[in-house]
Amino acid sequence: MPAGDARSDAGARLDEIRAQLDAVATEHCQAVMGGAPRPDLAGIPGLLAEVQRLLPDLPSSERAKADMMMGCGWHMLGEDEKALEPLLRAVSSQGLAVSDHLSAILVVMPLLRQRCRWSQLLQAGEKAYDLAGRWAVLPFMKGVALSRLNCMEQAADCLEEAIQMKPGLKQAHLEFQQAAAELGDTQRCRRVAQLLVDHGGYWVSSLQRPLHFDPKVRSQPWHDPRRFKLVHALEDNFGVICAELEAMERRWGKVGSGHRGNENSRHDADLVTAGEWQEVVLLGDSQECQDNCASCPRTSELLQSFPEVASCAAAKLGESLFSRLLPGTRLRAHCGPTNLRLTCHLGICIPSGCEIICGGEARRWETGRCLVFDDSFEHEVRHEGAEARTVLLVNFWHPDAEMPEWPKEPKEPAA
Repeated sequence: MPAGDARSDAGARLDEIRAQLDAVATEHCQAVMGGAPRPDLAGIPGLLAEVQRLLPDLPSSERAKADMMMGCGWHMLGEDEKALEPLLRAVSSQGLAVSDHLSAILVVMPLLRQRCRWSQLLQAGEKAYDLAGRWAVLPFMKGVALSRLNCMEQAADCLEEAIQMKPGLKQAHLEFQQAAAELGDTQRCRRVAQLLVDHGGYWVSSLQRPLHFDPKVRSQPWHDPRRFKLVHALEDNFGVICAELEAMERRWGKVGSGHRGNENSRHDADLVTAGEWQEVVLLGDSQECQDNCASCPRTSELLQSFPEVASCAAAKLGESLFSRLLPGTRLRAHCGPTNLRLTCHLGICIPSGCEIICGGEARRWETGRCLVFDDSFEHEVRHEGAEARTVLLVNFWHPDAEMPEWPKEPKEPAA
């Protein structure tokens, strides 16, 4: 058979296989969306194997289409490792129809994201931009790639573009908040978050922007300390706590040095815009924390007697530690990671000139007294006094969280 006839026959057969794959793909999408029974995929591998055999007889323009078909077919079967390379070839091709090109790009972008192949993801997103224009998923994916490449200013711009196109795109908001927070642009964080608040379905305040948000949990920045048994126990044992802390003077370490045993401390170190933040961690997950507990036995035993405290630390959701700010220290405005916890500060050494602002409301510590706040609300700390400010910081599960292991605190009316 002449070569031209072979190519013609191969192209005709490719079109037939394409029609079969498209029909199955349509049924598959309907099933995934919940509108139809799942199709029989048993014949797909045989069709894909036939496409592979046809490749040598296809012209270059048809080979790109064959790659797209193989990549999308393997992806439909859940064989993403087999799907990736033909999809990448299709994405880099020149003669593919726009609709087929976009199909390959939209399938391959999540696969690249899962594998942290950010440069290739960025290239795919830029090509999709050129082909399709204003689809929210495209600036979103591009923004994610730029963020992972540590290009935060460009990432924030792309992510905000995606949000403007689709204000309810929650994942774009979460990615944007991380990028904009690294840029220190608090006003921009609030302004963009308000778009999701107005859209509904997730955050309820532009001042409360945690990455994890449970809508069943009350949203209020400050809580009445008198309502918590933990607070009464800490204040009743204030003398014991202070005495044990005095013996720990040599154990102070700079926040960010990793002695909590997890990444939380390194993240917190980025919040310091001036001065120095120090800590002695009691309930964490490092050997140093265990040594600190042994040197501070009564305070540690007291904290561990509250399941909402011990469990929170064990889950790496929030530690219990002594926290010290040297004069002149400022912690920039930021939101904690989740609204499932609250934070208690027991004032130990409280000079004048220091305050904490949470949810737009400023409060001052008092020696021997506790403050309780929800650190998923935007909060910042300013210390303009002349001596170090020291508190015992205790994270614990929010009483509204679905945690049956301990007695619930009495509910207070929503603020």
